[in-house]
Amino acid sequence: MRKRKASFTPNLEPKTILKIIVWVIVFWVLSRPLNGIGQNIYLYLGSFTNNAYVGISQSKSQAEKLIKAEKLAKRQSKVISTLKINNQHLSEQNKEVEKLRNLLDLKKHLNYKSISASVIGRSSDNWHKQLVIDKGLNENIMLGDSILSNKGIIGQIVEVGKNTSIVELISDPSYRIGCKLDKENVLGILSGKTNSIGLLEFIPIGTNVMVGDEVIASGLASGGLKPTYPPGYPVGRVIKASKKKSKSSDLYIEVLLSEDLNSLSDVIVFSPN
Repeated sequence: MRKRKASFTPNLEPKTILKIIVWVIVFWVLSRPLNGIGQNIYLYLGSFTNNAYVGISQSKSQAEKLIKAEKLAKRQSKVISTLKINNQHLSEQNKEVEKLRNLLDLKKHLNYKSISASVIGRSSDNWHKQLVIDKGLNENIMLGDSILSNKGIIGQIVEVGKNTSIVELISDPSYRIGCKLDKENVLGILSGKTNSIGLLEFIPIGTNVMVGDEVIASGLASGGLKPTYPPGYPVGRVIKASKKKSKSSDLYIEVLLSEDLNSLSDVIVFSPN
């Protein structure tokens, strides 16, 4: 009895066979010239890769532009802020120069002794009553000298030191200044009410007083002395005129002072002596 030769037949599973077939097809496609399906697959993959690269490049470029734009905006913001500060500083300097120019023009038109001075101090307790200037006995400042600005009357010297003087403001309720209504030429007395408003008294009922009427220094003096304030110099304008609630024969008149006593820096000392 003859023996049969043993034969080797691999026992492969269907899944394994399928994988082998797929890989054979892949190798076959890749080993052939790129035409047909292989070429389409290659072109698709190439196009996808290229588009992805272009997209990434553009995104990177846009991000770099945004970063540069942000840095530029910050630099421009700093420059603009610096320019605003410098512009504000120049504006303040121009205002001060204009004030000094007006004060110089004022000195030219005054017939009496006049000295320029700067406000150097103010008491918080007497803010609307007094201030301190940087001129005193060394500059021949005297008690009673008047303090003016280019806009109007400010007050009067009440205390003199060697290098400084104290000024009583016309906004002080205890201070009195002879005034008149310019339009009607009617005399009255002005006293302080607030730092910007004064009360004009002794104007009789029946006087034609209107809002906006100018109030000026009367220029009156006694004992043959020259008037303390320049006659006709501005004091303020009427903002309210009415009858008093009492049976007084005088009108109640409020006057907006010509000069803003809250922001004084440079003044003129006016002396009639």
